[in-house]
Amino acid sequence: MKKLHELTLEEKIGQLFIVGFYGEEFNNDLLNLIKDYKIGNVILFSRNISAVKQLYKLNKDIHTNMEKHLGIMPFITIDQEGGMVTRIFNDATFFPGAMTIGATKLDNAYYVGQKMGDELRALGINFNLAPTLDVNNNPHNPVIGVRSYSSSEKQVANYGIAYIKGLQEKGIIATAKHFPGHGDTNIDSHLGLPIIEHSKDRLNRIELYPFKKAIASGLDAIMSAHIIFKAYDSEKPATLSKAVLTDLLKKELGFEGLIVSDCMEMKAIDDTVTAPVGVLEGLLAGLDMVFVSQTPAKQMKAVELVKEAVLNGKFPLDLLDEKVEKILKYKAKSYELLKNEFFSKTYNEQEEILLNPETKAKALEIVAESLTLVKGDNVNPSLKTLVLAPDPFASTIIEDEFSKNDRSIYDMVRLENNPNLVPYRIKIKPSKEEIDKYLELAKDYKQIVLCTYNATINRGQIELVRKLNNLDKKLYVISMRNPFDILNFKEVSNYLALYEYTPNSIKVLISYLNGEIKPKGKLPVSLKEKTEFGASVYLGLDDYKLEDNLKYLEKLKKNGFSFVFVSMHMPEAGSHVYDEFLAIKDKAKSLGLELIVDVSKPTFDKHKMFGVDRIRLDWGFSKEDIVDLVLDGYDIELNASTLTEELVDYLKERIDLSLVTVSHNFYPKKYTGLKYEDVKERNNFLNNLGFKVMGYIASLENKRPPLYLGLPTVETMRKMPVFLQKQEMELLGFSKICFGDAIISNKELKELTEEKEYFTVPLVLKKGISEKEKEIINKVHRVRIDQSEYMIRSTKYRGEKGIEPNNTEKRSKYDITIDNDLMKRYSGELNIMLTDLEADKAVNVVGRAILSDFSLDYLKMQIPFVFEVIGEE
Repeated sequence: MKKLHELTLEEKIGQLFIVGFYGEEFNNDLLNLIKDYKIGNVILFSRNISAVKQLYKLNKDIHTNMEKHLGIMPFITIDQEGGMVTRIFNDATFFPGAMTIGATKLDNAYYVGQKMGDELRALGINFNLAPTLDVNNNPHNPVIGVRSYSSSEKQVANYGIAYIKGLQEKGIIATAKHFPGHGDTNIDSHLGLPIIEHSKDRLNRIELYPFKKAIASGLDAIMSAHIIFKAYDSEKPATLSKAVLTDLLKKELGFEGLIVSDCMEMKAIDDTVTAPVGVLEGLLAGLDMVFVSQTPAKQMKAVELVKEAVLNGKFPLDLLDEKVEKILKYKAKSYELLKNEFFSKTYNEQEEILLNPETKAKALEIVAESLTLVKGDNVNPSLKTLVLAPDPFASTIIEDEFSKNDRSIYDMVRLENNPNLVPYRIKIKPSKEEIDKYLELAKDYKQIVLCTYNATINRGQIELVRKLNNLDKKLYVISMRNPFDILNFKEVSNYLALYEYTPNSIKVLISYLNGEIKPKGKLPVSLKEKTEFGASVYLGLDDYKLEDNLKYLEKLKKNGFSFVFVSMHMPEAGSHVYDEFLAIKDKAKSLGLELIVDVSKPTFDKHKMFGVDRIRLDWGFSKEDIVDLVLDGYDIELNASTLTEELVDYLKERIDLSLVTVSHNFYPKKYTGLKYEDVKERNNFLNNLGFKVMGYIASLENKRPPLYLGLPTVETMRKMPVFLQKQEMELLGFSKICFGDAIISNKELKELTEEKEYFTVPLVLKKGISEKEKEIINKVHRVRIDQSEYMIRSTKYRGEKGIEPNNTEKRSKYDITIDNDLMKRYSGELNIMLTDLEADKAVNVVGRAILSDFSLDYLKMQIPFVFEVIGEE
């Protein structure tokens, strides 16, 4: 291969580009790009592939022509993630996707990396755009989902590193994507520009964690995300940001491998700065290579723009040389390997690798191991069963349309000829009429299996699940993609998950329905719905000036809040309340904050509330009014205290209940707030009906007049630290949490939005305790299984020596104690008191927990927990 000093300027620039092309053969369009624009690398899509033998020849031709005209081996890249993002699926092994692997043992990640590496190398492909190291912690993420291993950053890191190791051991470049993390977005960057508001601390703890671990393990390449990360750069997406690519990735994290872009023709770039300009800006920001995957005109324009920038000095020549030198170094690493394992071998010699039945069988076995019983019982294979299932489809641009002959549950179950399994093809977005037809079908069966496919964005499936669940039948829901589907119908008793809709997963499903296998998988994601945070803004009151409220909205947005609540029927409000409302409405819209407006019927009739996101109906609205409002285009919020099952039955026959949320009241007067038990029972009822439920928490610092007593939903929370209120609200089943009080401090806003790794117990520390005792307090604790009625006992740190008797006083409920050296082998054991006990000279009282009985009951479930010191006494 040529060395850097042998390359012309045009050849150097061509090495920076990875382009897509059309057709299954090497053609003149691609040849012209190589000869005229010196393009040095390609990306393959399913449009280029019909069979492995054809692909082998295509890649031989690409290698031959690039070496002939450029004197340098190309990178042939591909998105071969496995599962739902699979480019090579005819003849070759259909490898499982990341979340499928994540539901099984870690060894499978390494195995898939190795065997995929074997097959790619046998086809002349030396650069795989996998794995996805995004942490899938947002159930509503439209583009990552099952492409991620897990919602746990540690599991993503462990499985990703194992896969990278397997792939790179075979000489294939592995690419971790999408840096700094695409897991917590609601927007697909193929279609728009997502913005992440998280702090640097949060990004370092979660999103960046897998990338940092992969870099330390010797990762070859990283792909950037077309996302704005405000903590690092408030204006430019990561792909175009020097702060992200150079300052963070190269300097702070020490990454020395190849940095490549996602496709520059995605709308996040092309609709903002345009693909050619994005190419230049990205290279100057820190990219080494850029993808322009679809349009020849944009590919050529981008090359010309980069050349012009080099010639006029905007793109320094030494920077260009630095990038090309790095590219050539990685090409040299795989050149000899490909020479021996690809160039020198015929297709017939590669068939043993490409068509290996053992690899195919193992891939199927991994999918079978992933089948997860999330809740309830297994299907009874001896019963006649109606199997309702949609056909798969590409739900994001990154996916391809697949051949349907072995990708349809309906077709494959029919071919099975099992008289107990009666398949029926359903629409991916069933209409009301179609749902009624399916319900009529179901009446003839005792057992129904319904396969869902991204039900969250195909709402008709949710309505079908709920209506089938109301029948006196055994219903089993099996998600064939995102396991988060269950969050839309929590009332379902039996739920299983497969994490891809592929030929292998259909085989596994049929084996399960036949009673041949049992679920073995472990759920790799948390099915806790992502909590939304909001705050109240009060209008028309002398205590809260409009300019302060407008600035407050900016502070809310900066701290990761998603909605604002205002009331339009407060008796204390002045006549200027509506003018202030219009200003708040416009400001909230400009910031992307959802605006929820609390109204009575007279207030609504007077102002109509056009342009708001959601209306909370307080008093005066009939059930007919509610239906009319929804049909008129309003999203509404109902009062949790007054919502009955009869009203729900009336509404669900007339409107889409996904447009309805529910909220509790807040209670300004002391001792009028709700009890834990009542709220838990009420929220269970509402959650089982599929509603999102909102509740209120109190500020300890900024209480609203005239009573200044805080505005919580639950009475006991009136004096709790904000982070404990948040934990308890989530345990009570609230998916939306709102400050009842107004103009909250930055400290309390961050307390609400900050994600803690463990359940956190607020602790008021005793003065004068020893460093050894502080060290024990600062550990992660877990409650013993064999529980005492007098205290919660931590399983950790018994046997610590050097703890002198101190504060050996009478013990009260909620006290934290540590046994001292007089307790012999129990010295160092930490306890939380459940009742009052007499003083014991062998037991030191080290502090007092600020807890409720509700939280104490939760701790008894053996969950890990930590303490957070909030004061001393």
